[in-house]
Amino acid sequence: MNSDKKSCRLIVRTSVGQTDYKRELAYQHLGINPKDVKCLPFFAMDLRRIARAVRGADKDGPPTTPVRALDFLEYSEDPDARKVLEVYRSVPESYRRLLRPEHFCHAAGVSPWRVLECITVAAVRFGLMGSAIVAAIYHPRVVQKTGERALQDDGIRDRTMFHKATGFMPSGAR
Repeated sequence: MNSDKKSCRLIVRTSVGQTDYKRELAYQHLGINPKDVKCLPFFAMDLRRIARAVRGADKDGPPTTPVRALDFLEYSEDPDARKVLEVYRSVPESYRRLLRPEHFCHAAGVSPWRVLECITVAAVRFGLMGSAIVAAIYHPRVVQKTGERALQDDGIRDRTMFHKATGFMPSGAR
């Protein structure tokens, strides 16, 4: 009904909302027709789950750190991942959230399953590198503490472990 309430005629809107307008601009920017894009069940949800897991893993970081699963493509050397990342980054950031991940894949000509594979490999590699860095940082302190415990009267197990780790005692010996 009209807001002036003088008539009971329905008002037909001829324009779309701001979000729909921006979404249409993003489609034009990508050069795709959204009707041509095949949306996969659970793909967007899987990517959200990955992003949520990454945000949860960083307990020391600020809680508002935005992490999007497609950002992991930056850590991939795969040519398909680079194509999708290039398309993804070509869209203004404020428009990216209005599109489904499949839209970026379609515009780049890469299967969403291939993208999920690339993200998984990059995330695993990224996690392993982080673990190696943490282990390298703590290793001298762990060796120091093990040595201190080995010097105590009740440090028999620590002495044995220390000797095995340094090669002074064969690793099969008890």
